[in-house]
Amino acid sequence: MQDRIALFMCNLKPAKMRGILSEGMIMCASTPEKVEIIDPPAGSKPGDRVIFEGYSGTPDEMLKPKQKVWEQIQPELHINGESAATYKGTPFQVEGIKGFCKAQTMTNCGIK
Repeated sequence: MQDRIALFMCNLKPAKMRGILSEGMIMCASTPEKVEIIDPPAGSKPGDRVIFEGYSGTPDEMLKPKQKVWEQIQPELHINGESAATYKGTPFQVEGIKGFCKAQTMTNCGIK
């Protein structure tokens, strides 16, 4: 994981994990056998926003755990047959950058 750019969900409520404060969750392609970090397209830089064509809006400042927003959207996150990360079939894109966010080798699986 060192020296690479990855996708993070950063508007989660901070929580301690193994005694360390976590303020984000890394997005990974996932099966019971394998986990793989999702990569943003070439030219992306830290802080770039991920967008979804056809979906507008401003992200919540912080997701409220009691509303279980993550639990509602997570089942709609998938890696498609071309290794692209998708939400309801719409690929993850980085604002202003051509290309999609992708898993390196995995296809047709969930994102966690």
